[in-house]
Amino acid sequence: MDSGALDWASCNDPIDVLLGEHRTILQVLDEVERESRRLEANAALRESFWQDLLRFTDVFDAGLHHQKEEQLLFPALEGAGLSATQGPTAVLRDEHLRSKFWRDRIEMALRQRDRSRLLAAAGSYIDLMRAHVIKENQILFPLSRRLLAGAELERLHREFRLLSADQRISYWLRHPYEHAAGA
Repeated sequence: MDSGALDWASCNDPIDVLLGEHRTILQVLDEVERESRRLEANAALRESFWQDLLRFTDVFDAGLHHQKEEQLLFPALEGAGLSATQGPTAVLRDEHLRSKFWRDRIEMALRQRDRSRLLAAAGSYIDLMRAHVIKENQILFPLSRRLLAGAELERLHREFRLLSADQRISYWLRHPYEHAAGA
């Protein structure tokens, strides 16, 4: 699935969907790293960049991606025998919470316009998320393909699509004027 994280027409596999979303997340992390280097070089603080990052973490990462994992994939894996309290899904759930912690620290530093804390929080967020993506790509997703049968993967894919549609509808209902203006 090279064309993008949400290209449903070319993807019928839920693991490929998650891998595509990881590519998007890694691209965003690369941009955060570039912006952090700019700040380290005493460039102007671009609040809009950091606000966009916070929106991305809320809507795409925690909103769309983590929900697919925590509400759909992890329970399927636990139903196939993995422990919910220890092992891969427990570790990854904890990392999702830690990513929220660093996201909140970025927001706090931005509000205070504290460049050094912003850089520290962004660096910790980048490090955590890159390591998290590697764990999921190299451990969880291959394990998922081994533990989940074709019918379960098909069910997950349908559920991913429904979750994404529900989130789009919910967003449109909360932001009706943004969509009416483009119509």
